[in-house]
Amino acid sequence: MTVLYRAIWSDAETIDPTAAVHQLAGIAASWATDSPNSAPLADGPTEVEIRSQQRSIQSHRFGDEGFEINVHDHMQGGATDWTTLIKVVRVENTVHCLVENGMESANLTQRVTFRRPKVVHQMLRAATKPCLGGSGLLTEPQAIPANGIEILTSVLANPARTVPVIVCSQPAGPHDADWTSVASDIAAGVEGVAVVFTLDQDAVTAFRKELGDLAIWGGGVRIYLPNPVSPGSEGWRHRYYVHKRLQLARQATVNRIIYSVAQLSARRRVPDVFNEFSDQVEAASTGGAAELTEERDYWQFQYELSLEERSELEKELAQARGHLSRLKSELITKRLDDLVWGTKDEDSTSIPDEVQDTSEAVIAARMYLSDWLNIPDTAERELEAIDTAPESYVWGNASWRGLRALAAYAKDRAGGWGRGGFWEWCASGPVDGWPATDKKLSMTEGEGVQTSKKLSRTRVFDVAPAVDPTGRLTMLAHLKVAEGGGNIVPRIYFHDDTGGKTRKVHVGFVGPHYLVPNKSAN
Repeated sequence: MTVLYRAIWSDAETIDPTAAVHQLAGIAASWATDSPNSAPLADGPTEVEIRSQQRSIQSHRFGDEGFEINVHDHMQGGATDWTTLIKVVRVENTVHCLVENGMESANLTQRVTFRRPKVVHQMLRAATKPCLGGSGLLTEPQAIPANGIEILTSVLANPARTVPVIVCSQPAGPHDADWTSVASDIAAGVEGVAVVFTLDQDAVTAFRKELGDLAIWGGGVRIYLPNPVSPGSEGWRHRYYVHKRLQLARQATVNRIIYSVAQLSARRRVPDVFNEFSDQVEAASTGGAAELTEERDYWQFQYELSLEERSELEKELAQARGHLSRLKSELITKRLDDLVWGTKDEDSTSIPDEVQDTSEAVIAARMYLSDWLNIPDTAERELEAIDTAPESYVWGNASWRGLRALAAYAKDRAGGWGRGGFWEWCASGPVDGWPATDKKLSMTEGEGVQTSKKLSRTRVFDVAPAVDPTGRLTMLAHLKVAEGGGNIVPRIYFHDDTGGKTRKVHVGFVGPHYLVPNKSAN
């Protein structure tokens, strides 16, 4: 089960915590059974049919101390199941809530269009003052006027902030009120895991005076991740979407914003307070050994594939650790141990260790690797499917690793390494290399692709005129970022000009496999 969304909050200002737990149990029951004014569910299973969709509900009550409801939805004839977990726990005068949404599918290419479960809105509306750590949660967009911009900058700069802040700006010049409906759509989708603010044109001007290029304007939308933001902060991590993108593909862009924030929430650790009743739930469970089914056999096969891939990664990790250990010993011997510990942690000026998805990998590569890597604006293609797949975080960081490897290769070539090309460099075992295996790297395409005009023209990409005066070049070498994810798995096509005029690697394509099909997929 892939967790897509995890909302967690506490309400410490409830006048009557016992009554609040009972009210939340009724709200959860009404949502789960799709019936108004439902009483709290009794312990045990319940089966209902909602809009031709089979829903299984498992409920556990713990007196006045809390409850747990697990809702499982399965579309008739479908290959995808959705699960919503609701937990409410009262500890003294504080009510703690968790709502988690997950998906499991036999279709690995399943695209996800996500919105927070409706029950989150209903539960938050019932709370007195819902908070996650040092951040209050909102149920709708909050408009900030120009004379109140200090409120927004204080929220952004607060080191105790625990949730992303999304700021939507009013477009400049003549426009309709559509920008406010975009803000409302985003707020409804990220409710429980982020807060949304809107700025009119006067507020936009005031915001820019305070934050400069870290602000947002012109109808754009910006996501400020939960770390302190001030005028001197690094801005690339705080992704923004320009108004033109919203105009050209409003719904796709809104979906992308919502999904990216939901992804962040899914990696949030569940506080120990929600484990209080776990043993009781397990003891009350009536489940037994499930019968083997065709679907289970399928997932067993996928599991074995993942074990094989993990073995390869463990081998690479062991080699990297051995190399780093030898480097550490050598530095300490030369009395340079301050370099060992001084470079342990990522800082605001260093290349980031991780990214959130493949789009962010490309953004980071343009910002940090431009001395050795050239990526034209046309290189990234249809990343929406990749960035909204359940594997988006894994694929994004694999892409980031691959782009860093290409840049490191170009840098080593400029420094004198000359014992072959990219494959040979990777095979030599550099710490920042890429696996030199047929499953992960191909320096050319098969004869079927090269001799087919239909297939070969899908490998013609933009390149710097210094490499080819036409500005276009056929690229056959590519990184296989992932396998086994269907036709949306990422591919990165590149041209090695480290021995040419530019002394760089030129990336022509970052996108899904279906845009660069081979003969077997044709």
